Amino acid sequence: MQDKTSIIIPTYNEAGNIKNCVETITRILEKHSILFEIIIVDDHSPDGTYEVTKVMEKYDPRVKPFVRLTEKGLSSAVTFGYSKASGDKLIVVDADFQHDYNKIPDLIHLLKDNDIVVATRRSQDGGYGNFPILRKLASLFATKISEWLFPVKISDPMSGFFGIRKSVYLDTKDKLHPRGYKILFEILGVVKTDKIAEIGYTFGLRTWGHSKLDSFVIFYFLWDLVSIKWNQWKESHRFFYGAKGRNSHIHP
Repeated sequence: MQDKTSIIIPTYNEAGNIKNCVETITRILEKHSILFEIIIVDDHSPDGTYEVTKVMEKYDPRVKPFVRLTEKGLSSAVTFGYSKASGDKLIVVDADFQHDYNKIPDLIHLLKDNDIVVATRRSQDGGYGNFPILRKLASLFATKISEWLFPVKISDPMSGFFGIRKSVYLDTKDKLHPRGYKILFEILGVVKTDKIAEIGYTFGLRTWGHSKLDSFVIFYFLWDLVSIKWNQWKESHRFFYGAKGRNSHIHP
């Protein structure tokens, strides 16, 4: 039986993009004869994004929209999508066409032999395209900070375009504390695997609407770093003192 892939698309104010996005991804995956579903997680967009996706669902049951009325944030939207997915492979992609949807079949193929596959802008066959220089510098700065604090083995841990095997996610989901914008970064901080692959892509231009990344994102990112390191420290010390406590009951 063919494995199913779940495409996770977190949205906020993407009414002008989402229909074209889903149709484009659907066309690409059908061309490659890939069994799939598209999970759309909307954070109660005031522009009617969720209402648009509900209409799309009527014409294609593979489109599965959800709306969150209280919780907000890209990272938690992704993990919410994971919880609703029935696929064996989970691909995260944005709705604004800045990610290259033609690379999705390649990510799916590489997940056959890898636990995580990351689409990277920092490779010979990738690039930042017309990424504004200030955002590019901020992205590079954040990447360098993450490489310094965490022994990641990929070139673009800040990527928002990646895939993970569902079994790997389920094994580690209880260790995640999704917040902010960079869920891949947190996953890399807790998943213990050497089976990580990369594929280059060129960052594209947003086709409609405005970017949700603003001057506060770097603050959120730094806060994420501190939080992840703190949780790792607590886990390691809980293990150490737990083992010490158990050994204290052992008498010679």
